[in-house]
Amino acid sequence: MAFITVEGPSTNPNEELAAAENVAKIKDAIAKANAEYLKNPQGGQVEVQLGAGTWVVTGDRTNASNGAIELLSGVKLSGSGDHQTIIKLENNYDAKINGIVRTDTVSVENVTITNLVIDGNRENNLGEQAGFICGIKEDGSGRKQSNITLDNIEVKNCTGYGINPHEITYNFTVTNSVAHNNGKDGFVADGVVGGVYSGNESYNNGRHGFNIQNASSNIILENNTAYDNGWGSTGGAGIVIQRGDIQRGNEAEIAHVTNVQIIGGEYYGNTREGILVKLSDAVTISGANVYENMRYGVRIEGSVNTALTDSFISNNSQEAIKKYDEVQIDLRSDYPDGNPDNDPSTNPLKNYYSTGTKILNNVINPEDARYAIREEPANIAAGPTGTEITGNVTSGTATDNADTLTGSAGIDTMAGLKGDDTYYVNKTDDVVTEKPDEGIDHVFASAKYTLGANVENLTLTGIAAINGYGNELDNVLTGNSAGNTLEGRDGADALLGGGGNDTLKGGTGNDSLDGGTGADSMVGGTGNDLYIVDNVGDFINEDVGGGYDRIFSSVTYTIADEAEELTLTGTADIAAYGDAVANILNGNAGNNILDGRGGADTMKGGLGNDTYYVDRAQDIVLEAAGEGIDTIISSVSIIASNPLAANVENLWLAGVATEGAGNQLNNLIVGNSANNKLYGYGGNDTLRGGDGNDLLDGGAGNNTLDGGAGNDTLNGSLGSADVAIYAGDRASYKITGTLANRSVSGSSEGTDTLLNIETLQFKDGMLVGDTWVANVVAPPPPPVNTGNQVVTRNGSIRSETLNGRDNIDDIINGKGGNDTINGRAGNDKLYGDIGNDKIYGGSGDDKVYGGSGNDYVHGGSGNDYANGGLGNDRVYGSLGNDRVYGGSGHDTVDGGSGNDRVYGDVGNDRLYGGTGDDVVNGGAGNDRLYGGAGSDAFVFNSKLGTASTDRKVNFDTVVDFNVRYDSFMLDNAVFKKLGSGTAANPTQLDKEFFVIGTKARERDDYLIYNKKTGVLSYDADGSGSKEAVEFAQLSKNLKLTYKDFFVI
Repeated sequence: MAFITVEGPSTNPNEELAAAENVAKIKDAIAKANAEYLKNPQGGQVEVQLGAGTWVVTGDRTNASNGAIELLSGVKLSGSGDHQTIIKLENNYDAKINGIVRTDTVSVENVTITNLVIDGNRENNLGEQAGFICGIKEDGSGRKQSNITLDNIEVKNCTGYGINPHEITYNFTVTNSVAHNNGKDGFVADGVVGGVYSGNESYNNGRHGFNIQNASSNIILENNTAYDNGWGSTGGAGIVIQRGDIQRGNEAEIAHVTNVQIIGGEYYGNTREGILVKLSDAVTISGANVYENMRYGVRIEGSVNTALTDSFISNNSQEAIKKYDEVQIDLRSDYPDGNPDNDPSTNPLKNYYSTGTKILNNVINPEDARYAIREEPANIAAGPTGTEITGNVTSGTATDNADTLTGSAGIDTMAGLKGDDTYYVNKTDDVVTEKPDEGIDHVFASAKYTLGANVENLTLTGIAAINGYGNELDNVLTGNSAGNTLEGRDGADALLGGGGNDTLKGGTGNDSLDGGTGADSMVGGTGNDLYIVDNVGDFINEDVGGGYDRIFSSVTYTIADEAEELTLTGTADIAAYGDAVANILNGNAGNNILDGRGGADTMKGGLGNDTYYVDRAQDIVLEAAGEGIDTIISSVSIIASNPLAANVENLWLAGVATEGAGNQLNNLIVGNSANNKLYGYGGNDTLRGGDGNDLLDGGAGNNTLDGGAGNDTLNGSLGSADVAIYAGDRASYKITGTLANRSVSGSSEGTDTLLNIETLQFKDGMLVGDTWVANVVAPPPPPVNTGNQVVTRNGSIRSETLNGRDNIDDIINGKGGNDTINGRAGNDKLYGDIGNDKIYGGSGDDKVYGGSGNDYVHGGSGNDYANGGLGNDRVYGSLGNDRVYGGSGHDTVDGGSGNDRVYGDVGNDRLYGGTGDDVVNGGAGNDRLYGGAGSDAFVFNSKLGTASTDRKVNFDTVVDFNVRYDSFMLDNAVFKKLGSGTAANPTQLDKEFFVIGTKARERDDYLIYNKKTGVLSYDADGSGSKEAVEFAQLSKNLKLTYKDFFVI
């Protein structure tokens, strides 16, 4: 190759003269090179090499088409060294110049530019300048430009375009070049036929990084980078493939860009799209990395046969969370000739639909985007578009984020990685992939769906009658408004039917089934299952020997076969009915009917005026003090050795029962038609014998006795103001004997014997002693206080129901077996000991211990101490200021109302503070913490992991931290750099120790909150070399300050 060397730039101190001298010197060398080339084109290019330095140049202010330096055929223009030669437009050049360096406006071929810097000097010029231009409009004169190559070129600071092959250029190549800080696009292909853009970098340009437009065709863009473009008023994309706005001749429609390949490369930080394909044909994007652009990742608009394959699209929509999509497919409404002002009859607004689009085998992470892939409804409004979307994996970029992954119209594969991820699927064959211990994940499905391995929850959406199936985990399956089939399969599942007549199948495990509205069919399967009933048409089918099963019903309901316990919910006045075996029936806050029917039943009414039906002596009725006026209707005798249940006021005998014995309250005891024996015992009682020859014994208190028909014996017993009731007037009866032992006969009521009766009440008055008082009814006496006692009771190795007594401080130990222990009123100590026990403290300040086994421990009202002990327990403090401990195992611990102290202890627990100002301490294990209402303190005093990813060691999730009310308590034995403090006297965290960000920036940045991920970390050496340790997951974007933290 021949060389022409041009020595360094002019040293004339007058810039204008120096520029003219430099231009003349370079043009002369180019002319000589071109002449030599034309003598022997087969000999190849002639190189013009410029010396190192800054070559100030000028153009033709009267003709913008005349560049400062114009290249001719066969010329290679090069610089010296690596970008040591700079061609710079002079200062104050305010005219337009179409190319500081350009090809001449004649036919040009076989031109190369290499190793040069072209500087538009934008900060000192106002005119519109392009860095490089080539190409020529073909007008029939035969002019043509082809085979233009740029390599290792830097174009910067131009007010217009950087590198702009313009109008028609054949075989244009630009490689290893950089365009930056230009006012419009960095790289352009405007009417290029056959082009290669490879290994280039375009950044910080006013509009687009790369703009391929105006009938360009057969273009390859390979391994380019475009970032931070679009600072101008219209914004910009990394790459734009678009029709443009130039109409070639008289055609009715501007020609589209065709046959473009984007291979590899990175496109990020641009103010609009990473890649925009608009009004183009046959564009293929493969292997691209498109991320963190302000709006869309890839946008396909009104284009035909676009393919996006094997690319990585992530974390776009930076401008507004959930507003833009990672990949969007849409139509484009435009005018055929690009000019909205032309005649609409020949140039009507037209919808260009994106058709034949293929989105295949990409990895897409919609972390902040609205959708991973979205085909806009408008694009398919005119009919099918042939879009094919399959084989894509939508994946969270950070393993610790809670990601939202949205499937497309095709068959998708989605992998959320770590974090509590949410998936939206619309195909049965969509695949959700999760590994073990990667968060609590949730799938929302609009089609029949089966959860994949390691995914916890499924919610059906839409209105179609579709089905959902669980997996081996403890799943939550939720139906939609239609009639669904939900099947939990393995694990302890929660099935929520929603609307419609649903079929719920729990499978193995301890399942919870709630059909929702509608008449639902529920099958718990094996395990200890829980059913929610809200419709009298709900049907429950339990396996024989399928575990301990409970039903919670808001309507009148009969317990299902093989279910053990039925609890009424809400406040309605409804009924619960048992079956032929032993049941537990629990009332609600209304006036309930509890009827165990066959079996030795346990019935507990709750609030309201409840009615119990007792049909065997082994039935147990439990009532707490102050819970309404309650009645037992018994078809078996209630005898003195097993009298009326505590806190039940009324007893009615039915069937073949003959004996009724009251309690310490003011009882109403009513006999039947048999010869009854009724005993009031304590309290001011009312006893009514009814038919038959009855014995009525009031016991202590001032009692009212009504023998009814028959020859009755009425004994006031220990009272001092007992009354016998007779229905007729005084004149209808014959009274004989003394005050202590009288006989009353008359009317049709038979002859009664009265013992210790002070007053006889007749229809027209009363006989007090021997004194007649007309038309007066005596008031009832006040109730009697029975006082407090202590009773100790032990169970056996069998499964038993052990009940304390009201107003007695009981000590009860269930020992072996799966026991039900009720402390009732009083300050009780209750021990479940061995077995899966249910323990209720009742009212009073109780101490309740679950012991070994998976226990249900409930403190009840009062300031209680409750401890689950060993096993996976459910521990509730309920009312009062309680101390509640999970013990070892994976427990659910709930403080209830009051100012509670809630401890998870050992295991992966769920802790709920409830209402009140609570202290919540997860202890050892990976816990989920809920403070609830009130000002809560979350305590961290367990050993941390050893690295940022060591989340299996005491990494807790605080679900509802409120910066206005709640606080963190950090133990200085664990967080040693945070200073001193105690639980009794916490110390406010030093302001300098807390920072918001992704890592420590200073040596004393010990506590780090990443508001983007919500992770809280501790860095023992601040900005030193040691790695920060993540110890808590909070909500994102909390307005945390150092004031939210205290050292104890």
